[in-house]
Amino acid sequence: MDTTLRPLLAALLLSASTAASAGEFPVQGGYGFDALKPTTTTCHRISPQEAARFTRCEFSAAGYAFGLASQYHKCDALPRGEVFIYQSPAKCQASLEIMQSNGP
Repeated sequence: MDTTLRPLLAALLLSASTAASAGEFPVQGGYGFDALKPTTTTCHRISPQEAARFTRCEFSAAGYAFGLASQYHKCDALPRGEVFIYQSPAKCQASLEIMQSNGP
């Protein structure tokens, strides 16, 4: 590859990866609850220790979890959990209340 094209290619790849994550907020420090424990879960700030137990996270920039339009991460947690994480405590609480109101 021509050495003059390498910096251009690197800049193009960097801008493409940045555009793909626009609006995404970090999992750690977000506010989440475990959807698999609907009667005992609460919204809480995600600590570094809890974030380390997540095996996989997916970000939704315009999702409708529990019928509420918002950005969130959905993370699988060990040993058995499915944690929904929001950027603000208010969004977390609203989503938790909707989930609980739709429960059995």
